[in-house]
Amino acid sequence: MINNLINLTEEDLSKSIYRIYPFNRILELLENKENVLVKTEFWEDPFENFLLKSTGKLPNGELFTINSRNKYYGQCWSLKKESDAMWRIYSQHIKDDETKELKIDNIGIKVKSTIGKVFEDLFKTQKSHINPYNNQPYNLFTFAGKVKYQKKEKLVELLTNASNFLLDTTGKGQAETLMLKRLAFTHEKEVRIVYHNENCKPTDKLFKYKINPNECFEEIVVDPRISKENYIKIKKLLIEKGFKNNIIQSGLYKIENFVFETDFK
Repeated sequence: MINNLINLTEEDLSKSIYRIYPFNRILELLENKENVLVKTEFWEDPFENFLLKSTGKLPNGELFTINSRNKYYGQCWSLKKESDAMWRIYSQHIKDDETKELKIDNIGIKVKSTIGKVFEDLFKTQKSHINPYNNQPYNLFTFAGKVKYQKKEKLVELLTNASNFLLDTTGKGQAETLMLKRLAFTHEKEVRIVYHNENCKPTDKLFKYKINPNECFEEIVVDPRISKENYIKIKKLLIEKGFKNNIIQSGLYKIENFVFETDFK
C-alpha cells in the first residue's frame, strides 16, 4: 500500500484525519455500509484537476487531451481536528419555512479516522501486485496523498511542463496532479483518496464501495452549534443505524467557569 502514497510516508498512515458529512449522508453510509467518492471534475475550485483538464501540444503542433481526464474519483479529508470555519462551511443550518425549527438533515457530522484505515478500504477494491523492489503490494488505480499548496504562478509553471505527470505509466503521476491546490486553501490541510476507473461511463458520477463504519470511524462528533435536544436526537439515530463507537458533541464554543482570586478582604 505504501507504493500508492503521494507526499505521505508509511508512518503517516497512523495519523488522524477528519471529514464532515451532512447528517443524512452519514445515515446512508451507516445503513448501506458504503463510502462514496465523487468524480473530481465536480470539485469546485477551478484549479483543482487543472492538469487533467488541460490541453497538450505535440512537437508537430497537434493538440491533444488526456483520455482519462473524466475517470477520476476522489474524497477529501483534513488533518485539522477542528475549526470554526470547518463547521460553518460544511454544516448547514436551514430552518423549516413553516415551523422555523432547525432541519437536521444537513447538520454536519464529523468522523474521525486515520489515513491508513480510510485508504485501506479503497485500496482493497482493486487487484494488487507485488513491487519487486520493496516486496510491497501496489495497484495502478487507487492513491492516497497529502495536498501540496502552491502559488498560482507555480501551478501555471507545472501546467506548462506537465508531461512527466500526465504520461506516467504507473498512474501515480496523474493522481499527483490531484494533490495540488492554491496557497489560499492552506488552512484546509487536506488529505485525499483517489480512484481511477478506466471503464466508467460519463454518467457514473459516483463510485461506491463497501466499508465497515465501526472499524473505519473511531469517533463521531456533532456540530457544536445545535441545541442539546437536537444533539440527543441525532445521537439516538446514529446508534439506531448501528454506530457503536464514541459519539459526542463538539465543545468548541463551551466556556469554562473560571474562578479567580483577589486581594480584597
